[in-house]
This record gives sequence, structure tokens and C-alpha cells, in this order.
Amino acid sequence: MELHIGNLLTHYFNTKRTRRASLARLMNVHIATILGYQKKESLQTKTLFAMATILKHNFFMDIAMQLPQDYTTTQNIFEEKNLEIAILKEQVNKLQIERDILLMAIGK
Repeated sequence: MELHIGNLLTHYFNTKRTRRASLARLMNVHIATILGYQKKESLQTKTLFAMATILKHNFFMDIAMQLPQDYTTTQNIFEEKNLEIAILKEQVNKLQIERDILLMAIGK
């Protein structure tokens, strides 16, 4: 498992067609600094957080998704969705039962 932040940034910039000069202005740095970030294997958390905030992209989730699923976290980001899925499955089950009862009532 090899993580290269510069490659991650370059992939994002190319995919989202991010203008490096605009990002540099918003971050109050020279464009050479942004180009330098793309070559770095690692980057300070503060810098990556600033970039994520400006671009409204969660680079930290991109990094987290590269870790094995059995790694723990302090917060379950999927808890709300898992609860919603469980509720929807229960509703589907109830609707299937109702459908079966209605089909029996009309003789099918």
C-alpha cells in the first residue's frame, strides 16, 4: 500500500480540471508551490486541509478509502446510512407481506 499525496492531487486536478493558478491565489501561495505539492510524496495535514476546504473535496476520505476495511475509526461515518438501509429493508418486508395478503384476498 503506497500513498503518494502528489499523485492523489494530480489525479484530482486532472479529473476535476482544477486550475492550479486559481487554487494558488485562493491559498495565497505561488503556483510553483501548488506544482511542488503535486511532486511531494507527503504533505502537511494543515496544507491538505486548507486545499480540501477551498476545493470542497475530502482528500482525507480518499486516503482513508485506501486503508483496509477492518481498520477502526473513532466515528462510524456509515452509521446513519446503515440505519436508513435497515429501516428501508423493514419497510420492503412489510410491503411484500401486504402484497401477498392482497393477492390472496383477490384470489391470485
